Amino acid sequence: MPMTTDESTYELPGGGTPDWLTVRVEERDGHAVVRLDGELDLLTRPRLSAACDDLLSRGVRRIVIDATDLSFSDCAGLSALLGVRREAWRRGGSLVLTGVHGMPARLLAITGAAATLLPAEATGPAQAVGE
Repeated sequence: MPMTTDESTYELPGGGTPDWLTVRVEERDGHAVVRLDGELDLLTRPRLSAACDDLLSRGVRRIVIDATDLSFSDCAGLSALLGVRREAWRRGGSLVLTGVHGMPARLLAITGAAATLLPAEATGPAQAVGE
């Protein structure tokens, strides 16, 4: 099955679209890598949620969030990640976070969310979809 890449901008409610988070989606055969670039916070979390909701509603069950280029996340961003993971799990799927470093890694560590969102192995860049 061919791979698709969606670099569209997911609009925020009310039409505002802060440009400090880019969400790119690559999918194939029921799997997806969601690449985040920038800052995940209260204003940008709807962009991530919309992308993941779209994937889940179309039957994608395995989502990898590549945070290699994510420079910042606050508690609202963490809440969005946990919410997407919960919804994927509810639908029989999974979500893992890879490539986490810096401030987002510290947030995961101090909240204990690392055990829930990170794979058992060390964090690193996401593999190509399907590998």
